Amino acid sequence: MPEAKINESCIIGLPACGYAFNSSRMAFIATPADEEFSLELEILQNLLQEKEYETYIALQRTDPAKLAFCTKICSRIITSQFCIVLLNRSSHRDHPKIKMPNPNVHMEYGLMLAFRKYILPFQRKGEELAFNIQPLDTILYSKGKFKTLADRNIDEAIMKVGPVNRGAPVIPSSLHLLKYMFVRGVRVTELNSPLATHWAKLANPLGFILLDGQDILYFGVFDSESAKEVVFRLKMLLQTLNNERRQFETAYSKEMTPEQIANSNALWQRFRIEVILSDEVDKEKVREKIESLTTGFYRIPWKLLHHDDVKSVIDQEYESIGEI
Repeated sequence: MPEAKINESCIIGLPACGYAFNSSRMAFIATPADEEFSLELEILQNLLQEKEYETYIALQRTDPAKLAFCTKICSRIITSQFCIVLLNRSSHRDHPKIKMPNPNVHMEYGLMLAFRKYILPFQRKGEELAFNIQPLDTILYSKGKFKTLADRNIDEAIMKVGPVNRGAPVIPSSLHLLKYMFVRGVRVTELNSPLATHWAKLANPLGFILLDGQDILYFGVFDSESAKEVVFRLKMLLQTLNNERRQFETAYSKEMTPEQIANSNALWQRFRIEVILSDEVDKEKVREKIESLTTGFYRIPWKLLHHDDVKSVIDQEYESIGEI
């Protein structure tokens, strides 16, 4: 695990706080206090809770007898894994019809940028940004599409800057799983071409390894993970592959010959996904949840396995040998 980077200097001239960057499973949200943004805030909090992340909103916290800027804002931005900003204009306190940039949100946004945080800056369609942040890219949304858009972008943030245990995959070393790989007719893919490297890198952050042989198989050994973590990883892999397929259909295929398109389609037909679950995890509940989250995705066959299922496949091979 990489060593946490410590904040060694204070931006307002106080002694160094010593807080570690990205050290909390938390997302800092900068938001106006206006009631009209309560729906967006509720959606964000619910999504983060579902993904087992703490939500931190400075305006909802109190720290009596402490320097509010340090304890409520700066230190929390430092320790958060990623940040979310609602850049919509606020109503003037005395003249509600007047909309203006929210100074607190802009100050917090500036800190996030200074600390090079991973930021999800949301902007409601039709809203105008203050001149000093207009050049920065934002995530445009409408109220009806906010949940879907937020869900996808939060998942991408977790993939890129989340806990280390979603990092590089581990090649199975148990005889049990190695036998299964032999029976399945697959082996670890040799990354000796740009194409093989590309397909492997798509799933590496989620802990899948790429195997090939009879099938092209994304193999995930997640028998020490919770049901929610398994759902997250498999859903994100299916979403990533779905995005790849859409790019192929809308862009790549236009520059390919009919023969190249046929070869690519044949390659896509070989993709499979298999996941080893803890015996304590309910396969049916996980299956139902993933199916509900991936409706409309490009169809890639996937399978959930307990260790008994793996053993059963191996036992069938032994039985086929017969008596000696």
